[in-house]
Amino acid sequence: MIKLNSSTIVSFPTCAEWAEYYGKFREALVTSLSGKFCLADREDAVEEAFHKLMHKKDVEAYGENVPKTEADWYWNLRWQARSFLSHMQERVVRHAKYVERASKDLSGLFACGFQGYAMDLELRSRTLVRALEIFREEQDVSRRNLKVYEMRMAGIPAKDVAKRFDISANNVDQIKHRIEILLKKHGQRCFARALRKEAGTDVGLAAA
Repeated sequence: MIKLNSSTIVSFPTCAEWAEYYGKFREALVTSLSGKFCLADREDAVEEAFHKLMHKKDVEAYGENVPKTEADWYWNLRWQARSFLSHMQERVVRHAKYVERASKDLSGLFACGFQGYAMDLELRSRTLVRALEIFREEQDVSRRNLKVYEMRMAGIPAKDVAKRFDISANNVDQIKHRIEILLKKHGQRCFARALRKEAGTDVGLAAA
């Protein structure tokens, strides 16, 4: 257990003092963070905490709440690291929800060649999520462009979609056309690859 001085008043850290804190606090900070995060994520969080406090916050940024002791600085760093992990988790959850929603919206184009293949709802859902990720990565399709396509397929006028993403209506139609071609060409193959991974068996378009 790290011993922290909570009584001696210290000045705002210099570069040399930050280096000393880093050597003294780093391991303890990593260990103190929640075990539900992997070691690499916890290490990244601590590195980011030091980077932010060293390079992005000067003494004025603290106002009346400038840490006054070694212990204050330790707990400030820990709070910053925990905040980093919390925001990271929120981004992961948002992305997972987006992927699930988008894969459902596009399920017809991905899975239309597999109606005869026995899949329960859970397997189908997992496969669609994986297929969408494969499709986006292989075809270099951004989340924004995929959302543009989804909105147009839902019947939202091009001018309204354009306003949402600060692009032209012509650009919206170009994006829709490009993704439509890519999905027709690659969607079912991506689904087949995803299904092989999720079902653990060899499947193909012949399964339709």
